[in-house]
Amino acid sequence: MRRFPVCACSTAHLPRAEHDAIDLLIRHAPRRSGRIIVDHPILSIEAHQYGFWVHLGFMDDWPERPDGLSPEFWALLADARKAGANWLSFDRDEPPSDRFPVFAAVQEERDPTGGTVESVNAASPAARITIRCSACGSAEVMRDAWARWDDDAQEWVLGAVFDAAFCEVCEKDATLSEQPLGGSQHKHP
Repeated sequence: MRRFPVCACSTAHLPRAEHDAIDLLIRHAPRRSGRIIVDHPILSIEAHQYGFWVHLGFMDDWPERPDGLSPEFWALLADARKAGANWLSFDRDEPPSDRFPVFAAVQEERDPTGGTVESVNAASPAARITIRCSACGSAEVMRDAWARWDDDAQEWVLGAVFDAAFCEVCEKDATLSEQPLGGSQHKHP
């Protein structure tokens, strides 16, 4: 088994045109042996429940931005590649970063039967949260992560945050809950 680094990015950082185009490709993608085959002309895309993954290996063949990708989208891909990632996950639940522009949230769309359908990649960039221990409610929680030194920025750049969580108050491994300011809870493993 091989380990490789990944980065995660909010879908709120995708320009609307590219967001909609990828969303449409995912929605209408054929399935082969249960796998969704996303037919993007440049990118290798793997859909997941909250968005999609982009394999960054294509950047070895395209060191400069291809015409089919916006400068904003390319900046996200290039930043992940510079951090050493092989994959970049665009996730609607990932909080937006202040390092990249945030584009308007995607609205619900109408499906052919007249009902509404939430976009595969819909994000809520304005949502602010706190993370708490599900057992005791403490904010004194942490997760394992790795960082890489960036010579240009002269600082440690976060590469990935792992699933394992720990509560300092309980002094043991913890299940975390995401609590929106004034809303319900979402459990994290």
